[in-house]
Amino acid sequence: METVDSTMFLIVKSEHGERVHGLLKHEGWLDAEVEPRHESAGNIGFPLTAATPTNEIADWLKTTASITGFVETHQGQKRPSVDPHRRLHRAVESWLSANGLDLDATGLVPTKWEKLGDLALLPRHVATTEEWAIVHDHADAETLWKAMADALNIGSLGIQAPIADDAYRSAQVEMLLGESEVAFTDHGMTYTFDAAKVMFSSGNITERRRIGNLDMRGEVVVDAYAGVGYYTFPMLVHAGAAHVHACEINPASLAGLRAGGEANGILDKMTVHEGDNAVSLAGLKGVADRCHLGLLPSSEAVWEACLLALKPSGGVLHIHMNVEEEHIDTWVDETIQQFTALSEDHRRGFHCQALHVERVKWFAPRVRHVVLDLSLRP
Repeated sequence: METVDSTMFLIVKSEHGERVHGLLKHEGWLDAEVEPRHESAGNIGFPLTAATPTNEIADWLKTTASITGFVETHQGQKRPSVDPHRRLHRAVESWLSANGLDLDATGLVPTKWEKLGDLALLPRHVATTEEWAIVHDHADAETLWKAMADALNIGSLGIQAPIADDAYRSAQVEMLLGESEVAFTDHGMTYTFDAAKVMFSSGNITERRRIGNLDMRGEVVVDAYAGVGYYTFPMLVHAGAAHVHACEINPASLAGLRAGGEANGILDKMTVHEGDNAVSLAGLKGVADRCHLGLLPSSEAVWEACLLALKPSGGVLHIHMNVEEEHIDTWVDETIQQFTALSEDHRRGFHCQALHVERVKWFAPRVRHVVLDLSLRP
C-alpha cells in the first residue's frame, strides 16, 4: 500500500470514532485519501486535510463535542482507491472551504448521476436544495463545475430538468460546463447525440442487453419508438435481425439514430420512418416478425397498430409499461385479454401467450418499469 509521509492525525478514543468522523467530514477536515489509524491503546486516528486548523482542533473538539483528542504526525497509508462519489464530495468540500461557505457538501453531491461519454448529468433533485441555489449563483461557480468534472474524470457537466411536455418528449438539460454533444460505446455499439435534446437512460442497460441476446436472425422488426437507437442497434448488431423499421418523431433523435446507424455500419439494415408513428405504422401492416414498443409510462397508443404490423404468421411484441409492483400479474392478464380482443376484432386469429415478464428497474416507489414479451401466433 502506498505511504504518505507526515500526515497529521486527530487521535481520539475509538468509542468516539463515529461521532468524530462525522464532525470532521462535516467541516471538510477529513482526508478521504488516507486510511485512519487504529491504535493499540483503544484509540483511532483520523487523517486531516491541509486546511485543518491543527493548532486549534483539540480545543474545538472539546468545546463542540466534549471529546478529548490530540494531534500527532505519522506516516499515513493511502487508500487503494477512491470511488467517484468520494472524489466528487471531496472536490465540493474543498471548493466550499476555499470560498468560505459554511454549507453541507452532502446537499450538493448526488448518490448517482448519468454518465454519457465525456458528459455527466446530475439528477434534477440536486438543483432543488438551498445549497445549490447559493453555489449556482456564486461568482466562482465555474470553478466548482470544473472541480466536479475533474473529480468525475469528464469534460462536460450538466443538470437534468424534467422531460419536456411536447410531442417529442425532449430531454431538457442545463449545461454547467462544456458541450452537450456526446459519443460513446455501450456494449459494443456506438451512440452519438445531443444530450440536451435527447433522453438516454443508462438504467435500461440490462434490458438493452437482454434484447440483444435474443435470437432474431432473419427477422424483420418494427421499432415503434426508436429514439437514438436504444433497441434498434442491439437488435441489429447483436440479435441478428435482418432489418428494422425505426419510427421516430424527434428531429434530434433522428439525427442521432442516423449518425449511430452509420457509426455501427448498419444503415443499410435500417429504414428510418420520420414523423408521427401513427402514420408510419399504418404503412407497415403485415411486414413484421417482431415489434418493439418502448415508450414509458405506456406504449398502449400503438398496441393496435403493432398487432396489425405483424405478418399473418404472427410474431412477438415487447411491450414496455410502468406498473405498480403488486399489479404486475393482473396487468399481464389484462394485456393478454386486450390483445386477444384486438386480434378477434381484426380477424387475425392469433393466440396470445406471455413468454416472459422482465422487471427492468424501479421507476418510482412501488412502480416498476416492466417489459412483457408477448407471443401472438395463429
